[in-house]
Amino acid sequence: MATRFIGGESGHRSFFGGIKSRTQLVGLAVCVVGGFFGTMFTGWPALVAGVLATVVVYLATASTHRGSYWERRKRRDRWKERQKAGTDRFIPYSAAAWEEASALADMTRNKDEKTRIMAAVRSRPDGADGMGWLDARTGKPGVAWHAPIGEQPYLSVAFEVSGQLRGAESQRKQDQAQAGFGSMLAGFAPASKLVSGVQGLTRVLPPDLALNEAWVQDHLSADAHPKAVGSYQEVLERTGRGTFVQRHLVVGRWPLTPDFYTTAARYGAGRDGWRRLMDAEISSLARALRAAKLGTVRPLTARAVVAMMLHQQNPSRPPLMVSGVKADQMGLPSQDQWNSTWVKGTNPITGKEVVWGHRTAMITAENMETGERTPYWLLSLLHNAGSGARTLSFQLETVPADQARQLASKDVVRDEAAVIAKKKKGQLVDPATDVNLKSARARGADLMPGTGQHGVNWVGFITISAQTQAGLTEAASRLEETAGQSAGIQKLEWLDSYQSAAAGATWPIYRGTRPATPTLGAKMMNQLAGRGEKEEKVA
Repeated sequence: MATRFIGGESGHRSFFGGIKSRTQLVGLAVCVVGGFFGTMFTGWPALVAGVLATVVVYLATASTHRGSYWERRKRRDRWKERQKAGTDRFIPYSAAAWEEASALADMTRNKDEKTRIMAAVRSRPDGADGMGWLDARTGKPGVAWHAPIGEQPYLSVAFEVSGQLRGAESQRKQDQAQAGFGSMLAGFAPASKLVSGVQGLTRVLPPDLALNEAWVQDHLSADAHPKAVGSYQEVLERTGRGTFVQRHLVVGRWPLTPDFYTTAARYGAGRDGWRRLMDAEISSLARALRAAKLGTVRPLTARAVVAMMLHQQNPSRPPLMVSGVKADQMGLPSQDQWNSTWVKGTNPITGKEVVWGHRTAMITAENMETGERTPYWLLSLLHNAGSGARTLSFQLETVPADQARQLASKDVVRDEAAVIAKKKKGQLVDPATDVNLKSARARGADLMPGTGQHGVNWVGFITISAQTQAGLTEAASRLEETAGQSAGIQKLEWLDSYQSAAAGATWPIYRGTRPATPTLGAKMMNQLAGRGEKEEKVA
């Protein structure tokens, strides 16, 4: 079975060696430059101040198992600001909700309180901020249009897939499935491709025994023995205990770049050209998913995507239940706490109000033990992490091999230089440098010309859900235990202070990824490539 060397790092080497956060690099650079020029004009006092400032910046940005002091301070400030602004609550916008909030705001004389009351009424939940629809027609694949604040606009389309493997499969079929998925990702690397990456999403739920019970009610004999009926009920309960049902989704992402606009113009003017282009892109991605052995592939309508989002907020709703769903109503009322978000909904079967709490964590290479892994290294998070509903999402953005190979080569050179320098001084090589060197060499081997492999920018998210605070805390503890023991994840980075927005990273809308930054050489080549040839208009 093919393996890949991942973990141990989430960025490339800095000029000073090793992997440092951008905040730390900028802070240290400012202190060094400020101390240098200050010393020229004021002498030793500026030198002392520069040294002290450098020490303070280093300590404030040093990474620990709970993050750096700087990160913790930012989270606290963010949470205070959200509470002050009133964005820790969400009430879906409607005419009635707006009038009710206005009436409540008029009853208070406190200006800040009025602002908080009105800020809670919004058209989109935090996890889907800036989301609309390019195509929300009934019976047609839903094309979501995203314009999050501070991010590049993009389009997304969600597909429901049945999965590569079902039950016990041969080693040959497993290898074919792995190769097929890798080939699909590699196909997205050329600059001519408009789709920039895919999000793989797996929804894990306890089994719903309602259909089994309904079948019994329809076929139960009038003179059935009570013990036999009770025995069958016991069988159902034992079968459902500790088992799970999975739903698999794949989401494609199309950034709205100049290349996209130029290509869309060939299909027609304005938004009609966009829609025709996306019809072709959706068909192309569906063929690629089938070629990757992902089973039955079905693009979701806009209402189906929103139905899944509502189900993830309120797991009491069946997945993809589109009855009563409107494409522009994407969120349910929610209240944030520091480490969770609580959503109010209705159980469609009983009609009773229910409350669900959610908590989301991020998985990065930096927080993983470095080593070789098979494609099944995440199964423990799906099956051995306790009971309850949860969603695992991985966003994968392909990086062209030439760019990834260049970065891997630089990392190898700098790590080897650090090793040689330490050996010349008679010092032991620290474990971090040794691990980073092994990782860089493995990436370089994977990216050798002729392998057909490309680099990848990736991040993972997992959201857990429970109906009580105690249940959510227990689920988080069990997940951390499983992640450390079985998956080799040293730390789950809980996205506290903005959990409502973090939950959107596990919705089928491709949120939460910071696009890979191309190298200077790649930027120059993209500029030289222009926007493609314009087709001649035929009269």
